[in-house]
Amino acid sequence: MKAMRDPHELVSKMDRPSKVCGGSEAEEGSSSLGCERNETLMEGQPITNSPHTGRFRMTYCIGIDVSKQSLELWDGTHEEEVPNERGLKTLKKLLKKRYGTNWNEGGFIYEPTGPYSNYLRAFAAEHEVRVVEVNPKKSANFAKVLGNRSKTDAIDAKMLYTFHLLLKESKFSIPEMDEIAEQLGAYLGSYEIIQKTRTMLSNHVHSLEYKSGVTRKLKESLEKELKHLGTIEEQLEKEMEAYAKDHQETREDLNNLLSMKGIGVVSAMNLLYLFRKYPGANRNEITALAGLDPIQRQSGSSLQGGRKISRAGDPMLRKVLYLACMNSIQHNECIRTFYKHLVSDNHKKPKVALVACMRKLLLIAHHLYVTKSKYRTLEHDANLCLSS
Repeated sequence: MKAMRDPHELVSKMDRPSKVCGGSEAEEGSSSLGCERNETLMEGQPITNSPHTGRFRMTYCIGIDVSKQSLELWDGTHEEEVPNERGLKTLKKLLKKRYGTNWNEGGFIYEPTGPYSNYLRAFAAEHEVRVVEVNPKKSANFAKVLGNRSKTDAIDAKMLYTFHLLLKESKFSIPEMDEIAEQLGAYLGSYEIIQKTRTMLSNHVHSLEYKSGVTRKLKESLEKELKHLGTIEEQLEKEMEAYAKDHQETREDLNNLLSMKGIGVVSAMNLLYLFRKYPGANRNEITALAGLDPIQRQSGSSLQGGRKISRAGDPMLRKVLYLACMNSIQHNECIRTFYKHLVSDNHKKPKVALVACMRKLLLIAHHLYVTKSKYRTLEHDANLCLSS
């Protein structure tokens, strides 16, 4: 029998496409896999007949798979691994050695993996290196298209490098670091963890009432810890509000969001974080980032799925929007009018109407943030509330 070939060798050949379409077809978004003019793509050679032609001037591009401890690199010819450390000094040293004085004229493509990719993003912002952050769902589907059956850090790095061959130069940009948004994200992440822990512990303490053999000392210690978590949660909420009010940039935005009836401090902080993290997002993009955009699955006569929200965004944001919306229906004239109009006049189900009100609340808050204005009641003209 012939010896089994190295799986990395097989993947490397599979992950690098041998043909690329001409620029005109790629720009038109053609779905055809065949091209009238094809040119063989050799390792380490420039792509002369791709969407980059005439526009893509980066000296190199590196696909980077980010993990907790290390960064796996692939630039089309070389495979390297560097530690994921603060400042990424090892990565900088490697780039200087390989690409010389113009080492920062290349580009990175990687998946944002929560906090683990923050060092890489900060490094690119500091040294003005252009990057593309690929949505993990998109890269996972692209790996299936390539036929990748194995999943390792090296394979993912090569897959991301292959993905960049389909991109235009306009997709690469220098990341902007918003320190205020990063700090708000840290506060909100900690608040969410404390809140979930307190809820889990509260449910556990309640379940002990139905169990035998539970000592009084055990129950008292758990109740003491539950009270301590509640104190931390309140303290974090106060610290978040104080931090936002201590900065001129966020003080006005926070007060404008809080001027809307139904929105509390936690809701306002989540919305403020969303708007600062995605400053250029439009109405449709903001709706999608919250996971409130409608989707539908339909195929022939066998699959007739109804429309529903994608739930692809931040679940914590949807949670606070839901609570804020329930409060707004009771105390905000505009949201209450809109809700009654959907339920009574259009005969929508209460849950459907509630989701529509969540979207309206989100878009009104986004308008207040963009225009830097306070909320104005529309009680004098309730018909304005009925427009979506």
